[in-house]
Amino acid sequence: MRKWLALLVACGALGFVVAGCGGDDDNGGGGGTQKPAESGGGGGGSSAQVSMKNIQFSPKDVTIKSGGTVTWTNDEAVSHDVDGSGAGVKFSSGSTGGMSQGDTFKFTFDKPGTYKYVCRVHAPGMSGTVTVK
Repeated sequence: MRKWLALLVACGALGFVVAGCGGDDDNGGGGGTQKPAESGGGGGGSSAQVSMKNIQFSPKDVTIKSGGTVTWTNDEAVSHDVDGSGAGVKFSSGSTGGMSQGDTFKFTFDKPGTYKYVCRVHAPGMSGTVTVK
């Protein structure tokens, strides 16, 4: 009985590891810029870089001007993703865990507001905020 229980636990743990190491897809995780569905005008803009490393976003919180772009880069071997919303706009890097090491996701924020985001693989602990002014 103990052998079956140990086997069941090992298979479950392996399932979590495999789920966290999901493959890449072309739904925005490969670096294409996606625009919010509701553009709020405003050029100017600035940019921010966010690294995904040690199961966290760094920096966790960034502030940019309206029209600015945030680029998230997966800087570790563990798969991550970016999924967020705010000011009536949703953004996502694609499928859960779809960003492999070295992949980037860019998003241009055209509407002022506060946008909260998470890595769905490592939520709720891996989260951040983009403030657009």
